[in-house]
Amino acid sequence: MAKLTNEEIFIAVVVRVNRMLIILGIFFFIYFLLNTKVNVYLFLLALLNLAFSLLSYKHLLITNRLAAELERAKAALGDVSKEIREMHQG
Repeated sequence: MAKLTNEEIFIAVVVRVNRMLIILGIFFFIYFLLNTKVNVYLFLLALLNLAFSLLSYKHLLITNRLAAELERAKAALGDVSKEIREMHQG
């Protein structure tokens, strides 16, 4: 089993929390939408919670893509530097 780094564990926890917040936001949005006597501020709070959790989830997806791209760039740079070293030695 591969050992996870602290960053990978943190990202996994944040993903789980974001999913729960999105589900909670959808639940409260539907509840306040169907309820006839609802405080407008609670409805706006549910919308705000949903918006922030979706924004955070999207930010996390973008960060994961950038991290993967950075790893590919590091690997490519390592390959290029290895080839240049071999060219100068040979």
